[in-house]
Amino acid sequence: MKLFTYLLLLCLFSQPGVDCAADGDGYFMYIDFWCSLSSREPQQVEYLVDWYVNREFMMQFNSTVGNWTGFTPAGLMYAPQLNIDEKEHLQRELERKLICVDHVGLIFNASEINMAEPTVTLVESSGADDITMLVCSAYDFFPRNIRVTWLRDGQEVTSGVTSSEVMSNEDWTYQVHSYLEVSPGGQDRVSCMVEHATLREPTIQSWDFSQSERRYLVGGVCALLVGAVCLSWGLIQYRRKSCDPRFPPSNFETIALSSMPVKTYM
Repeated sequence: MKLFTYLLLLCLFSQPGVDCAADGDGYFMYIDFWCSLSSREPQQVEYLVDWYVNREFMMQFNSTVGNWTGFTPAGLMYAPQLNIDEKEHLQRELERKLICVDHVGLIFNASEINMAEPTVTLVESSGADDITMLVCSAYDFFPRNIRVTWLRDGQEVTSGVTSSEVMSNEDWTYQVHSYLEVSPGGQDRVSCMVEHATLREPTIQSWDFSQSERRYLVGGVCALLVGAVCLSWGLIQYRRKSCDPRFPPSNFETIALSSMPVKTYM
């Protein structure tokens, strides 16, 4: 209740407006206050304020840095003005204490109750040309912070790697996907390593390239078997029809029979 009351007062009386609607979509300026906690130590608590204008990330206050950083032309112009304002610094420090530091224990306790271990999968996806794409996915985990790393023969791989943003499942859990491009026929041992607060040790999923080769070989053999079965079935049906008097001979058979020479014996 104390936190809610302070946030309400902050929304009403803080110098920048928290949500000022001005356009037809009801969106003009939006400010997001949040805490980044790596431990229960108050010194490790990071307080951030994200300021958006017209859907653009204009600037950010970071308590670790100690000032505002602009990201748009307007932000680059306005941030220095805030950074020389002593009252602005005092306000942000007070917000950090009341919103984040005073509630570290409550936040960590809530996080521990709702912790969920990630489910990790490693699959192969078809890529462009001769490139094979490996997809490492982590599903249904909480808290949000997670690290996904690719390893080749035990060494971290950075080239050919792309990753999605950590996406919310809208049920307090998250998911993330990482992609690695590999050349076909490679014999290196490729692994995906996932590190998360719920895991005592990293989860490692390894990919066996011979598994893909065996799958393609089995698929080719199956295709040949299906083709042989279909051909055999067609030949059997053809033989049955040709031997059944109810079915007249085909045009090819009629032409063949009519063109055969006829011998007359006197």
